[in-house]
Parts: sequence; structure tokens; C-alpha cells
Amino acid sequence: MLATNLDSNHRGRVMPETKTKILVCNAGSSSFKFSLFGAEEEVLLAEGGIDWITKPTRLVFRGAGQPEIREELKLEKHADAAARILDDLQAGASAALQSPEDLRAVGHRVVHGGERYTSAVRITPEVKQAIEELAELAPLHNPAALDGITAVEQVLPDVLQVAAFDTAFHSTLSEAARTYPVPQKWTREWGMRRYGFHGLSHSYCASRAAEMIDRRDLRIVIAHLGNGASVSAVRNGVCIDTSMGFTPLEGLMMGTRSGTVDPGMLVHLLRHKKLDVNALDKALNYESGLLGVSGISSDLRQVLAELSHNPDARLAVDVYVHRVRQTIGAMAATLGGVDALVFTAGVGERAVEIRKRVCESLNYLGLELDRRANETCKPDADIATRASTARILVIATREDLTIMRETRRLIGSAISLRGKKSAQSL
Repeated sequence: MLATNLDSNHRGRVMPETKTKILVCNAGSSSFKFSLFGAEEEVLLAEGGIDWITKPTRLVFRGAGQPEIREELKLEKHADAAARILDDLQAGASAALQSPEDLRAVGHRVVHGGERYTSAVRITPEVKQAIEELAELAPLHNPAALDGITAVEQVLPDVLQVAAFDTAFHSTLSEAARTYPVPQKWTREWGMRRYGFHGLSHSYCASRAAEMIDRRDLRIVIAHLGNGASVSAVRNGVCIDTSMGFTPLEGLMMGTRSGTVDPGMLVHLLRHKKLDVNALDKALNYESGLLGVSGISSDLRQVLAELSHNPDARLAVDVYVHRVRQTIGAMAATLGGVDALVFTAGVGERAVEIRKRVCESLNYLGLELDRRANETCKPDADIATRASTARILVIATREDLTIMRETRRLIGSAISLRGKKSAQSL
């Protein structure tokens, strides 16, 4: 069998058959996404997912040498989704998977690993129990990840399962960076500290930026701008600060999340406006951000479309850009300067106007945007001018590839890496 690399930079290239296959799963509360890799060459063999957030449930499946499959289904459980995906991976004459025995391991994305898990781990009953206990800190994510793990265990009971944590990359934060200035009891007994999120994305982008610049001793600011958004400061590949904290609510303005606000304002709302804690939680997580300020949408594309004639849209974009630029400056100060600024995730990779506006006032950091390169680039690209003393990179994030690498590292060093750069963004 021949495996075709699905990478946009190498589409159609025929790669030798891979012997070590790793399945990556990302289970959400109403979705189940997957990627199947040939581990030795980092070849993406198939990808897709099942989403039942809207009716009817939809399946998307892309496999090498096969037409894309889009199908409406009648299923709403992770176990059914895992079974269907495994069937599709084995279907057809050019199946990406000949049998379940071909799988060496399955890697799962888990958002919160707490203080206990600072790297990927083999999933055991004890690990599953810990993920469940940490659901209090990530109620929208950890239960879904646990459902996904259980579902895969049911259809692949003999295959090694691995958990890769979004918080792990930020476990290197110093005590000063992770500590809130609150009563000691909160910190020492209740675990109130800054954890950070989007770590799998930040980790990938830090590594990819070093490849693109061909340097390891870098001070990098990474702006992961999607519906959720965060910025990190990375020195020599190690995270030293990040904008998200105890929860993903801290930091930047996002699609529906407020980001950082004055806690005194929240006390005022509880005390004088008679909001209860549930109403406050709903407002801050689901009714704020771009949606709350613009009154239009949480989708930045729709807000930008009304920029010329809607003052609320202009205000939303102005606040969004102000906070991104402000946070980049703070991270650069923490690093003592910046060698590269990275834009990634949906907004970071595609929103030309946002990148332009963010970079307009960053010349003092040695960041000079090439406007034409910004307007025409496709990730992965350098959009800084030649004269810029620091680079501005647009990188297509690959959380799935990071999970695969973490899983591969865990299952042993016997796998040789012969195609280090063969899998970039789809």
C-alpha cells in the first residue's frame, strides 16, 4: 500500500508504506475529530470527524487517494462515532488501516492536566480518574475527553491509549508567573493558580518557528487567535508566560468570552445588580467578547464585514486589536525583547486585516510588517520586511501533529524520524 501525504505543500506526493500508525482523537461535547498518522515519516494518512452539534449529524472523512466523504448520520454518542471512524479507516481497496492491529497507539487531547500531568502519559484507570476529578476546572472539555477515551477503548481494547494535555506546555511557568496575589489558602489548599491553555498549539508553533528561522535560541511571542484566544512567551522552546490562567476565560477578548475584566466589577454585579453566579458565568463565557461588544456575531469575519458602516463593529475590532497588541507587548517585556511574533489559529492564520492592525504599532519591538506579504501569504510564511529585525510568522497550527509526536515519544524511541518536515498544515 502507498500512503499519500495530505499536506498542502506536498499534496500528491507518494510516500512509502509506514509501519507505525498512530491515531489522534479530539473529542468535544458534541463532536469527535480524528487524524491517522504514519509515525515514522509524520505522514497524515486520513483525517476528519463527526459533528452532532447541529442536526442532522455530519461526517467528514478525507483519506489518501480517496474522494472526500460527507455524509449525514443518525448517531449522537462518542462510542458510535469511534466505531464508525474505525470502519471508515478500514474501508476500500486503499484503506488507510488494514486492521486495528496496525495501530501502535491512540493519542487523545485532554484540555486540563492540573499540576499532576506535565507531559503526555499512558492512560490507566488512575489517569482516567484524575481527568474526571479535573473536570471541575474544565467542565466543558475534560468530560468530553473522557467520553472519547472510553469510546475508543471499547472499539480498540488492546491498543495503547495516551493522554496529551493542553496545560502541559505551560507547566514551565515560574512560581511568580503562575501565582495569583490572593490569600495563601486559595493557592495552597484550593489550587488557585495560572495553568494556561492552548498548549498543544503553542508547543507546535514554537517548534515550527524555530525550524523556519533555523534557530533554537529564540524569544518568541505566539498569538493563538481563534474563537478562543491566548498569547504565550517562549524562550528557547520553553514557555515562560501565557495570557490564559486558572480558566480559559482570562486574557484576551475572544469570540464569546470577555477575557480579563476587573474582578471588582463582578462583585458589583453580584451585589447590586442581583445577577446570580450562573447568570454571570453565562454572560462572561457565552455572551461577551466579539459577540457582546458588536451585537453581531462571535465570528470575526461577520464583524469585519460590517466594519465600514457599523460603529459597534468598529468598536469590537478596536477593542480586540487593542488587547492583542497590549498582550504582545507584555509578553515581549517578559522576554526582554522578541525575535519572532507568530500568528496562528483561525483568525491568526486568515484575518489579514487583524494582523495588519495588530502590527501597526509594534515597530518599537523591531517588528515591521510587509503589507503585500501579509495580504498574499499562505501559512507557513514570513510576512516581515527584509529590514525587520524580528520576524513575523503566520503558522498553521497542528495540534494533532503535536499529540502524535507526544504519543510517539511515549511509546518508545525505536521509531526513527526520517521525514522531519513532511507534515505541515493541511
